Amino acid sequence: MATPIQVDETTLKSLGGKTILITGASSGIGLETAELFYALGSNVVFVGGRKQPSTKISLVDNPRTLVCNCDISSWDSILSVFKAAISKFGTIDIVCPNAGVDEPRNQYFDLKVDEAGEPQPLDLRVVDVDFKGTAYTIALGIHYLRKSGKGGSIIIVSSMAGYHAVPLLPNYCASKHAAVGLLRALTPRGKPENIAISLVAPHITYTPGTFPGKYKPGRAEYEKIRDELKAVGIRLSSSRTCALAAAYLAEGGLEMAGKGLVVENDEINDLETAWHEARPSWFVKKSENEQASKVFSSMRFGTA
Repeated sequence: MATPIQVDETTLKSLGGKTILITGASSGIGLETAELFYALGSNVVFVGGRKQPSTKISLVDNPRTLVCNCDISSWDSILSVFKAAISKFGTIDIVCPNAGVDEPRNQYFDLKVDEAGEPQPLDLRVVDVDFKGTAYTIALGIHYLRKSGKGGSIIIVSSMAGYHAVPLLPNYCASKHAAVGLLRALTPRGKPENIAISLVAPHITYTPGTFPGKYKPGRAEYEKIRDELKAVGIRLSSSRTCALAAAYLAEGGLEMAGKGLVVENDEINDLETAWHEARPSWFVKKSENEQASKVFSSMRFGTA
């Protein structure tokens, strides 16, 4: 098994002066990541829904912060956030699509029905936020990073559920698998343009969203819940470790393109590289046949 990645925080000072845009920055992993980058000297765009970030960082008349509330599933809404960020900071260097929501349990096997007994549509808010919002943020990130002429980093916060199934959360799993698919599909196009697309996949993390009603801030509270869960085989992580994983990817620049880091038990491991190395040779030969891809693309789309 590979040795977990150790993040040396002294090497992250190069992030000072950079501008990062983080969605879902009102709480949890997003807020922790925003606070870490701010502490490292970055300009931070806090993007959230209706809630204001609960932070000690000054958010009013601060030349290094911008708070934007938006509907992440609306193209026009998230576009306005990018425009506001460019207006204040001149450029964006790092984009972190992190926003995510939960989903109702057991929808597929217990569809709601109306008064006439007719089955009602699935609740797909998790798809709107976790997939649609992520896709919109990545697309706009690519657009503005290219427009700057410098490139930069797009760091997707997905989930361990993007690599394995969670029966209680099928739409959440599908959305997080989609994020991994975007990483793999977009990396080959982004890298030649100096855009490093990478991903952080946290397992169960101590955040208000994951532990509603039980979450209390502070290291002692985290360790209390961590020890309770450890007894039943769940290896909890802190949002701080997830933030460090994101900073590690941002600091690494283009070398981090295509990386997918799993965070579990406060350890950071490169699962995406391990996945690539574990693929059968016949699968690699078929899936990475560039000549075949060009011929097919030409036949189907009229372009290579």
